[in-house]
Amino acid sequence: MNIVTSWRRGLLCAALFLPVLPALQARAVEDAECLFCHGDVNFSATMADGTVRHLYVDEEAFGASVHGKEGCASCHADAEADHKPGLKKVNCGDCHEESDAYAKSPHGILLSEGSADVNGCSDCHGDHDIRAIADPLSHVSKANQPKTCGKCHTNPNLVKDHLISVANPSDSYLKSGHAHAIATGNNDAAACTSCHGSHELLPSDDPASTVYRKNVSKTCGKCHPKALEQYEQSIHGRALAAGIKDAPTCADCHGEHDIEGPKLRESQVNARRQAVDTCTKCHDNEKLMSRYGVVTGRQASYMDSYHGLASAGGSEVVASCASCHENHLILAMDDPASSVHKANLTKTCGKCHENATENFAQGKVHIMPTDPGQKALGIVRILYMLLIAGVIGGMVFHNTLSMARKAMTKFWTEMGDVGTYRRFTRGMTIGHLILTLSFTALAVSGFALRYPEAWWVKLLFHGERGLAARGLVHREAALVLVGIALVNAWFLVFTAAGRKELWMLMMGIGDIRDMFLNMAYMVGLRKHPPLFDRYSYIEKFEYWGMWWGTLLMILTGFSMWFVNVFLQYLPKVALDVIALVHFYEAWLAVLTIIVWHLYYMIFDPHTYPMNWSWITGRITVEDFKERHPLEYARESGKTEKGDAETGADD
Repeated sequence: MNIVTSWRRGLLCAALFLPVLPALQARAVEDAECLFCHGDVNFSATMADGTVRHLYVDEEAFGASVHGKEGCASCHADAEADHKPGLKKVNCGDCHEESDAYAKSPHGILLSEGSADVNGCSDCHGDHDIRAIADPLSHVSKANQPKTCGKCHTNPNLVKDHLISVANPSDSYLKSGHAHAIATGNNDAAACTSCHGSHELLPSDDPASTVYRKNVSKTCGKCHPKALEQYEQSIHGRALAAGIKDAPTCADCHGEHDIEGPKLRESQVNARRQAVDTCTKCHDNEKLMSRYGVVTGRQASYMDSYHGLASAGGSEVVASCASCHENHLILAMDDPASSVHKANLTKTCGKCHENATENFAQGKVHIMPTDPGQKALGIVRILYMLLIAGVIGGMVFHNTLSMARKAMTKFWTEMGDVGTYRRFTRGMTIGHLILTLSFTALAVSGFALRYPEAWWVKLLFHGERGLAARGLVHREAALVLVGIALVNAWFLVFTAAGRKELWMLMMGIGDIRDMFLNMAYMVGLRKHPPLFDRYSYIEKFEYWGMWWGTLLMILTGFSMWFVNVFLQYLPKVALDVIALVHFYEAWLAVLTIIVWHLYYMIFDPHTYPMNWSWITGRITVEDFKERHPLEYARESGKTEKGDAETGADD
């Protein structure tokens, strides 16, 4: 071989070797050398900013990944056998052209801006354990996308910092029919990327986004082409295409992430939910519908019909909105192709009602007796309103006279001295009357403060003056209650008559026994009720309950009244607890009066129509014998003894 030939061959070898030289250099470091350090689960390094970074690589996971056969140096081209911490960030775009689309997405923009919340491709695909999308173990497989996307989108801090419109889409999606289908092996069902896109996803306000309002139907139509075709022909689809921003899209009716099948009761398009919530969001919104000249009030007429009543009763087969108006092909009533056009109503009704005749289509469907133009219904309504008012009003008038006569007869009987017994002093009855008035004022004004939008509140306390009056009445009534409590306490402790009353009001084991004996009598296990003294367990329970409630309401009420002083010593949470206790104690007190006190004062058959002792201080001797036999025996003994002593003196 001559020198020229050798030179030519050398040049040819050099020409063949130079293109693969970078690759040979990239493989200069073997994977075994990398794993010598990175295969240690405790391996970490301190970065330039002082943070500690764990650098363990699971050899088995990397080997099973899509890059396992490529080797470490295929991505970490600057890795050397003994390199320093902080290799160059891997640029996936060297091999994957999807990085261009990713760069235009919100994720890519945040990454380019240096946001610490985004790390790039590894956020979704992983790093050393990247698998093919079809692999069930892939981070971006359809089954795993909710978890992968949820790493960020369920983080409340990230949601708040980046103004993400949906706080926890993953949890909502996992309840959906799409998620359930994937979980049962249907990999054609929609996952996160099916709707939002993968690398090219864009914000929902971007006209190019797959979830932009005008594009939602087309996005859903990729899997539901028939529904898309019908929707685009419908009044809703045509309105949206015409630029009417209020026109509903798929998400408005079906939901965004928690989309469920119509057979599930929780679904937004379930037959019952349609009339109660879904369709009425728009069609019962007077402000919205008036903009487009659409009549509202359809829900009220539906719920007043047989269909609505059956639906409210739980029927799953009764007709709902979509049963008549169709699901997606919803057309205006005057459209000849509409299912609710007059010419098509017989056929529409016939879907449920066999042998439906033209009579089904005679007259309007959504009607109320108060609607203009409904003469027959209007006449019947007026006639019966007058009839009901006349008949029932006459009955009320008649029975009111009867009750008033009987009540006054009993009142005047108890006012007299003959055949009655004075049970309470005049001071006691006056104190009880003041307590009744103050309690009523407290209850009315207190609930008026708590429920300012109630109709009766607007009637009693109107406008700004009414608002001021509520607080003034409540505080003044509270002071009266405090005064009554102090007077009653002074009477019980510092007077002989009061101490006697206090002794008779004290509860003991005998009261518990009487309660069980009385209940046994009420259910027929005893022939006779227990014998009560001056106060039964019923009256004692209410009296001490009154004291408990009064003290608690005074304590909590004054804490809220003088809130500035209170908060100097205790935190706000204590005030919140006190306010809640005050509110619920008010309900407990009012309900106790209604259920317990008024029963024994009015509705008890032995008392009806009224126990007048709260005003007269007296009860009949017959009531005295029956209700307080032990006290009657004691008081009768005193009377007989006094009569005997008087006779002896004579």
